[in-house]
Amino acid sequence: MKSFGGLFEWITSCENLERAMRLAARGKQDRSPVQRFLGNAEKELVVLREELRARTYRPRPYTQFRICDPKPRTISCADFRDRVVHHAVCDVIGPLLERRMISHSYACREGKGTHRAVLQAERYCRRFRYYLKMDVRKFFESVDHEILLGLLRGLFREPRLGGLLEILVRHPVPHAVAGKGLPIGNLTSQWFANLYLDGLDHTVKEEWQFAGYVRYMDDIVLWAEDKADLWWALASTKNWLETRRRVTLKETATRLAPTKDGLPFLGLRVYPQALRLQRQRYRRLKRLVVRREKELERALISPEQFVGSLRAAAGILSFLGLKGLVSSSVDL
Repeated sequence: MKSFGGLFEWITSCENLERAMRLAARGKQDRSPVQRFLGNAEKELVVLREELRARTYRPRPYTQFRICDPKPRTISCADFRDRVVHHAVCDVIGPLLERRMISHSYACREGKGTHRAVLQAERYCRRFRYYLKMDVRKFFESVDHEILLGLLRGLFREPRLGGLLEILVRHPVPHAVAGKGLPIGNLTSQWFANLYLDGLDHTVKEEWQFAGYVRYMDDIVLWAEDKADLWWALASTKNWLETRRRVTLKETATRLAPTKDGLPFLGLRVYPQALRLQRQRYRRLKRLVVRREKELERALISPEQFVGSLRAAAGILSFLGLKGLVSSSVDL
């Protein structure tokens, strides 16, 4: 496995930290913590750079909140100066991690995303008779720090960079099991989580040689003409995850079925010749619109926030070619 050196100086350069600050602040300039940092940006960046280079940098505690979209999740929000560090690190190591990832991994990558993952799944549903869908149980909470750090050290050999990555990985998340877990909400978590299952991608495609394969973070789907091949893949994937990554499959989410019955994937049901919005997601979209309209009436959100929320909600409908399911007096 190729490793990379000479990156720490680049990560902690003035230019990279300034760029990281702008990226971290994008769309959030109205928030008071961001405004305070930006208002004293020159001093803040100098202090942050000195801490990183002196190896005295320590992230501040996370702020947590709960969402239910569609299932309950705990989001860990890093302090703004820590998000600057996340962007500074990912801006440099991200392209290098991207190089080793195969095209069949779609989450949190430039030129990928849910829509392209769904379209590829539809193509495979037209090509193969059966699919196997798997989901890792409590994936982010189960990531093993030692295994992840081993993967990162194999790629990035600099001691100073390795030390910084270890600080980011081991930064404690409230209520998490010691030595386990990545906080949902961090930019670094997205890259680290993708790397964590990247080995499975290469195994499925290069060793097991399955033609039909798509992974979106911990949602894993394989296709084949023969059910027996997929039963073998299920047992092999389960063994690989448990022995190589110390995670387990969610048994209730495992499904092996004919493609003509439809594949539940990323909020849609994918058929060989059609895509349909799952009923649960449709209802969630309708509830979101009603809730945002009430918040706008009570001046809890701005018109700009209202429009942005509806645009995000309407994105999947536009992708499906549906109109009229999300209506508003605002021109989207």
